[in-house]
Amino acid sequence: MPNVRFFVGRLAEDRLLLALLAGFAMLLMLVPERAGELPGGLLMAGALLSQAISNVPATIFLNAFTEDWRTLAWAVAVGGFGTAIGSLANLIALRLARQAGLWREFHLWSVPVLGLAFGLAWYLI
Repeated sequence: MPNVRFFVGRLAEDRLLLALLAGFAMLLMLVPERAGELPGGLLMAGALLSQAISNVPATIFLNAFTEDWRTLAWAVAVGGFGTAIGSLANLIALRLARQAGLWREFHLWSVPVLGLAFGLAWYLI
């Protein structure tokens, strides 16, 4: 029989990550329908969605709603700079490091970089 304490401990450890995923998952239904209404349109939709489900699944998901592959590629690439979920490589590295305070420090840098990258992408596109 599996060790129940192990699974409960892991769940408690990852409660913030699970809460973020659940919250962002609720927005998934709104993003494709409202992408044109967002400032920045597809660029904003791709960057925001990449914060919730990572940039590769966001690309696959949004591909069904657009033919503009260039903007979509920029959007999800920029989206990889934000939260740790934005790019699976970020998430894996942070989980493997197991260093106290690293998540906070990562996001203190990554969120401003996301803003800068988004502004640059908006300008270049």
